[in-house]
Amino acid sequence: MNKTQKVLLATLAVFVAISVVFIFLHAHFLAAAQQTSNVAVNASKGNHGVAEHYANYVAREEITTRMWMVISFMITGSLMVLAFIEFAVLPLLSLKRIGALCRVTYYEGILQPFTLVTFLIGLAAIVVTTFIPFDTFGEDTTMYRDIAISFVSMFVLIITVFVTAKVIDEEIENRTMLTLMSKPLARWQVIIGKYLGIVCIVFVTSAILMMFAAGCGWLRYFSDQRIDIYVATLQGRAQLFWDNDRAVLLMIPAFLLGFLEMSTLAAISTAIATRYSLAINMTGIVILYIVANLTRFLPALHASGALAGTLNSLSYLLPYLSNFDINQCLVYRRVSMPGHYVAGAPTWGEIWQYVGMASLYGLMYIGAALAAAVALFRNRELI
Repeated sequence: MNKTQKVLLATLAVFVAISVVFIFLHAHFLAAAQQTSNVAVNASKGNHGVAEHYANYVAREEITTRMWMVISFMITGSLMVLAFIEFAVLPLLSLKRIGALCRVTYYEGILQPFTLVTFLIGLAAIVVTTFIPFDTFGEDTTMYRDIAISFVSMFVLIITVFVTAKVIDEEIENRTMLTLMSKPLARWQVIIGKYLGIVCIVFVTSAILMMFAAGCGWLRYFSDQRIDIYVATLQGRAQLFWDNDRAVLLMIPAFLLGFLEMSTLAAISTAIATRYSLAINMTGIVILYIVANLTRFLPALHASGALAGTLNSLSYLLPYLSNFDINQCLVYRRVSMPGHYVAGAPTWGEIWQYVGMASLYGLMYIGAALAAAVALFRNRELI
């Protein structure tokens, strides 16, 4: 275990301990706030408002500890993601020859200044947007979650294309690929190893950004719905709290679908990077992303003849990214979950069934894109 790994484990242990402390503090202040709020009004009549002031103090402490608890959770979760890649995924992949290349690609890409700056800008955008009102008459938190998920996709896409070009095209142009090819590695192993390293970067950046989006959305809910929570009955308040927790749970399938979408685009970007520069790669992926998302509207064109055949052929060739986008359901609709049935709503099991089918489609398209990348790289002159 090297020094960096020891620091990661020590930091993770510290934040796990901090999270546990804040869990107990929040539970204490939450119970105290509920108790004091029930008796404050009657007690204040005989003690000149002292009990009411104390109830307000306890409520403020509960809000503060809730905020710090979620912050510690987000940091702890981010460290767990890094530890999962560091101690589980990379060692497992290293059992094969391409695993070492995957590890080098992961470190090379994740430590690039552009990657770190873009990631921090995305993180800042998610956090800052938490404080922006949308004036949607009670749907501000829902709107925020939709925007935050879009931020995750946008910034991860930028990171993905940059890293892909950096670790493939730039190495070819700088002739460092010749040194790599002097090792006992086949060209297909180079492509697969580098792609797996890129996927690890996509997973880390997507997971951390989505974790902060979920945490910030969970916190914002208490601010946006504070009047509803204040006037609700005990049963109504429990329903409001469950709605908030449910929205966080639904961001898990949203993350997995987003990760699959970025992994699919990363495979296509890998194929492009074997032949073309970063500028062409970035332009091509952006155009592809836009056009592939527009293919869902082809039936509305009512095209016929040769045009219809051309458009249909194009839609089959391009990745159908709509398969990975069910945010309208996950963010804006209610979902039936075990113990919380909603008439006419999709169920938790149906959502995961859809995720499984989308995963199968994504893996098939990734395989086809990587096959094209291997074919293009096999004939690429490196001298």
